[in-house]
Amino acid sequence: MKKFIYITILLLAASTNAQSRFEEKIYNPLIKSVKMEVEGTDFSFPVIDIEDSKRLVLKFDELSNEPHRYEFKIIHCNADWTQSDLQPMEYIEGFETGMLESYAQSFNTLQRYVHYELVIPYNIKFIRSGNYLLKVFNEYEEDKVILTRYFYVCDNSAFVQASVFQARNPATQRYNQEIDVSLTPTDGFSFYNPNTNIKVLVMQNGRRDNKALLQMRQTKGQSLDYSFFPCNEFEGGNEFRNFDITSLRSRSSRVRKIDYINDENQAFLVNEPDRSHSPYISAGDLDGAFYIRNDYMDNFDITSDYCWVHFTFPTQISLEGSYYIVGELTDWHLTEQNKMSYDKDLKAYRLSLFLKQGFYDYAILFYPSNSRSATFLKAEGSHSETNNTYRILAYYRKPGDTHDSLAGYTSVVTKF
Repeated sequence: MKKFIYITILLLAASTNAQSRFEEKIYNPLIKSVKMEVEGTDFSFPVIDIEDSKRLVLKFDELSNEPHRYEFKIIHCNADWTQSDLQPMEYIEGFETGMLESYAQSFNTLQRYVHYELVIPYNIKFIRSGNYLLKVFNEYEEDKVILTRYFYVCDNSAFVQASVFQARNPATQRYNQEIDVSLTPTDGFSFYNPNTNIKVLVMQNGRRDNKALLQMRQTKGQSLDYSFFPCNEFEGGNEFRNFDITSLRSRSSRVRKIDYINDENQAFLVNEPDRSHSPYISAGDLDGAFYIRNDYMDNFDITSDYCWVHFTFPTQISLEGSYYIVGELTDWHLTEQNKMSYDKDLKAYRLSLFLKQGFYDYAILFYPSNSRSATFLKAEGSHSETNNTYRILAYYRKPGDTHDSLAGYTSVVTKF
């Protein structure tokens, strides 16, 4: 009997832990054009210093004629996005919940929508660094979540340095990039048990599917060195493709046709070339991001219309995996909503996405059926010269703490 009770407790504990692991996700299909950035800084990563006056801004649309009442909640998380043991009063001065009170209905658009904004901190002060989850849900119904976003509060107790270069491995150096990271405490003390208490995470652009947790190689005085491991390598990929739908009256270079069908705007992109065997060509891009604009009115957030954007990728059908359109425009996820389907008559993969007027970066990613990782090699090619943005997050669990602090953050852009 005692053994049964003990096993039951373990199973309940495991279930609770699994439930507390949060995803960054859009749960309601009517929610579109989600952005979370540092206020006043386009394309910025949502990280702020704990002593800084900078704020974060969440923006999103709901395809609806009328506004809805939404609440938000801020939750402190560990490095792996499980909920930490801290109580709200231990990480926030003020209230961790509130209402989304800033919204406006679209103006002069075919697709009616309501635009919402939330500024963080919102009458609060963060008193602990770390990972934070912002959860938005129906008023009085916390289980009916419409979206979640990650953001980060850094205490700068570690100085992070990073450099990116062509992979050292001769077998992969034409295709892959390698990142070296060093970590130094800023307060003049040594990290306690760094192999266990420090986690260094690297993200390439906005991708979630290829995050890397680095391994410490050695110590150099007070500094910790993270280099020379396979986990430090990333596919270079290619410069992102792009298209411009700031105008729904005239075509841009990547838009073949603009039409009005079934009471909706339609934009047909030029056929996507297979770049898997093409030489590398340097080109400026947004590293997979997008921005909202239109060419005829100000206040872009509520005057930009929505449009069906049609992608076509002529190639042979693959029985070995699936193609996806990826980037911030698809929230960097690989789902059925951004999975391309094969058209036998056109001999091409196709996908249609409902997007707001603006300028968009994107890529075609291939996910093999027998693999746990997606690749650019099949459609985009991969080059060690490609410009990418790498973001490095260093977490430290201090002696006596039961939660992870965000000790340091930096970003580095490849430039060869």
